[in-house]
Amino acid sequence: MDILTHTVTGMAFAGCVALTGGKKIKEKAAIVLAGAFGGMLPDIDAISMWSRFDSTFGKWFGLADPGKVIYSAKYWYSHHGFMHSLFAAGLFTGILFLFLWGSPVVRKRQFTPVKPVYGWVSLAFWGGFVFHLLEDMITPASAWGGVRFFYPSSVYTGGTGQIWWWNNYDIFLIVCLVFFLTLLLLVLKPFFRKRVVVWGWILFLIGFIVITYQVKTRNFDFNRAAYGVSEDKSKEIQKQILPASVYHSMEKLDRWLILHF
Repeated sequence: MDILTHTVTGMAFAGCVALTGGKKIKEKAAIVLAGAFGGMLPDIDAISMWSRFDSTFGKWFGLADPGKVIYSAKYWYSHHGFMHSLFAAGLFTGILFLFLWGSPVVRKRQFTPVKPVYGWVSLAFWGGFVFHLLEDMITPASAWGGVRFFYPSSVYTGGTGQIWWWNNYDIFLIVCLVFFLTLLLLVLKPFFRKRVVVWGWILFLIGFIVITYQVKTRNFDFNRAAYGVSEDKSKEIQKQILPASVYHSMEKLDRWLILHF
């Protein structure tokens, strides 16, 4: 799935976390930003496709294969490898938590108590990271056969091909709506207090269920069709799902963006 949808999904999850544990505006903002960062981070393993990868990272680490080969291979550092695993999610969440707790120690040279917000920020980051992995599992298997979810196990999970890599405008709009409504609940929280927290998680659950329904009703196996056919079919499905005006607006956004969407 595209990086934009991954990022907004992380923000939607983080919005619910902010409803639960965020107190000050800065804390809520930090939680949401952590979810966004967690949602996009796993795709850093696509750096092997960078035009200068071979002359930098490839040379520094003495990698025998060029970046384009590494990207589609099954090395632990290939795309959908280590960075698309629960192990990586836990490792980077731990690093983030230690950084949040340890940075005052470095700056003031004294130990400080662990603040609750550190846990909420870490949870938002972890959730964004894990939802990225789940969203990638329903895309085509491609050269990997899914994602290396249980690393260091060599088994790849997912790759069901229920949706195409891009053009999932309906899913993007759903996660955007969930995030927007969650932000609205954050504004209303002082008036409704704890009830808003429950509404936020119910909203996220409803969004998850609707997205699951959308995925299950594509009625097309993107693993069995050629790239061009899958691309056309994905857009055809969007035309059937979305109102014409919405579809054309999303298509314009797609052409405007410099990344796959």
